[in-house]
Amino acid sequence: MGRYRYFVAIQTRLPEDYAQDAEFRRNLEALQRLGFDGIELNIRDPETVDPYRLKAYLGGFGLTLAMFASGLTAKTFQLSLCTADGARRQESIRRSVRFLEYAHALGAGVIAGFLKGAPQDAGPAARELLAASLQELAPTAERLKTPLLIEAVNRYEAPVGHSLADTWDIARRAGSPFVQILPDTFHMNIEEADMRQALQSHQACFTSLHLSDNTRHFPGFGAIDFSGVIGILDGMGYRGKLAIEGNVQRSFVEDVQVAMRCLGPLLAGKVDVPVDEVKC
Repeated sequence: MGRYRYFVAIQTRLPEDYAQDAEFRRNLEALQRLGFDGIELNIRDPETVDPYRLKAYLGGFGLTLAMFASGLTAKTFQLSLCTADGARRQESIRRSVRFLEYAHALGAGVIAGFLKGAPQDAGPAARELLAASLQELAPTAERLKTPLLIEAVNRYEAPVGHSLADTWDIARRAGSPFVQILPDTFHMNIEEADMRQALQSHQACFTSLHLSDNTRHFPGFGAIDFSGVIGILDGMGYRGKLAIEGNVQRSFVEDVQVAMRCLGPLLAGKVDVPVDEVKC
């Protein structure tokens, strides 16, 4: 970690020809100036991107790959770990093993959000099928010591795994410390009656957390009290990663500057608001 008390990352998409992409370079330069530690990348087809070249390229900007975000790949290849289509589910498991191997080469983890399944995969067996898929993936995650993060996604975007409790009830069945959950403040704002209680109750179940405003833009473009969120994490003694995620409203650089005007002072020093007084 550098400028901030937490490891701070942001999620974005890797361009096809990233090394020649001037806008992507400018974005990485902005992240370097703003003191980011890492980046989460959506990669359309990781099989076509050499992990070691990517690691070296990011390193040139003082960044590491924090997480491989599998959503774009899952959408591109119609992957689902909870589908009732046996062949499609096995292909999704096979590719997820490759995701874990790819992330391992970069010292990162794997996020399974949309990879869990799309809304149309909902069904009476979806929950058990997702749990079974995670049980198959757990030995690979353990062998590689590479975390597989099951994102708690709201009921409108995912068939199962909505609240933190709901998601952990599925993930815990893998019986592995490398199969964890991933809280996201946007989804929590929909699914949790008490964000503080949900985070505190599951503090041993996650090592990374997404910061996204209620508008699904970056922090600073909505109504979520991020001072309160950081206060909760401080009060818990949280030592994991934080990552900004959201849709770009103006431009990537402008939006991340807004986000860090909101988050930077909170992450650079101690939060003065007592945790008992925090409201989310």
